[in-house]
Amino acid sequence: MSKILAIFGATGQQGSSIVDHVLNDSELSRQYEIRAITRDVTSEKAKQLKDKVEVVHGDILNRSSIETALTGVHTVFIMTAPMLSPDIEYDTVKTIADIALEKDAKYIIFSTLPSVHELSGGKYTKVTPFDSKARAEQYIRGLPIQSAFCSLGSFMENFESASYLTPRKGEDGTWVVALHVSPKMQWPLVNATRDTGKFVGAILAEPDKFDGKTICGATKLYSLDEMIAIMSKATGKDITYKRISPEEFKKRLNLPDVVVDMFMEMIAFLDDPGYFGPDSEKLVAWAVKNACGKLSTFEEYLEAHPLQLE
Repeated sequence: MSKILAIFGATGQQGSSIVDHVLNDSELSRQYEIRAITRDVTSEKAKQLKDKVEVVHGDILNRSSIETALTGVHTVFIMTAPMLSPDIEYDTVKTIADIALEKDAKYIIFSTLPSVHELSGGKYTKVTPFDSKARAEQYIRGLPIQSAFCSLGSFMENFESASYLTPRKGEDGTWVVALHVSPKMQWPLVNATRDTGKFVGAILAEPDKFDGKTICGATKLYSLDEMIAIMSKATGKDITYKRISPEEFKKRLNLPDVVVDMFMEMIAFLDDPGYFGPDSEKLVAWAVKNACGKLSTFEEYLEAHPLQLE
């Protein structure tokens, strides 16, 4: 008899990747019956999912809907969108995990992130979306249930929306990426839409092996220099890197102060001690070794999703 795998955020980048991976894996598709949990079962993406899997309503602000959605499940994939309020996100994950336990689920997989505050020795305090997920991870680890964790690197998809990563045309006609950190900074990149399922699929295939472990999911660590060289080749443009002051970078963001402070600390954290801490390279290599399938490179991503430079 198949075990029910409940997936939060099933219409999003991570969740949809897991759905596709399980359905296309002959062994996992026999082991697991997918229950996609979404706030809006009438959305276009939810309607498309209904042709492939069970789709149920689940609103994290409505406890009774989560209780119904998690009835009879074996494994729960928990994913929450980043929130600026650390307490709200922590409480949300805690509620879902508690309900999963009450409903006699056997395994939790949580989409976590590194603790910036802890890994920086308390230097950085404003990257609350990371710290709140790390805190929620510790709560889940303390529950009497098997659990594993997937900590994804920076999404390649962000290059389509993050203005601070987009090259800007200078007065001399060249294109420039300007940040306040070293060009040697190591940036772990992952194609979340295509590859989240390959990391979570490894956990689903061998849950006992990964019990208590964290997969630091990324294709590899790219330096800023390497990323810019790849963007130059992909676009046919002369793109260079310029290191600017933190004050200048802050002005370029043109966002609310709380968001600006978060981004500035996050990028500085990437520079030192590194996204997954001082052992980032080793942790990513282990994740790549265990992933179920070939991972997307940054070159391949830009070929499929060309940068639009104006």
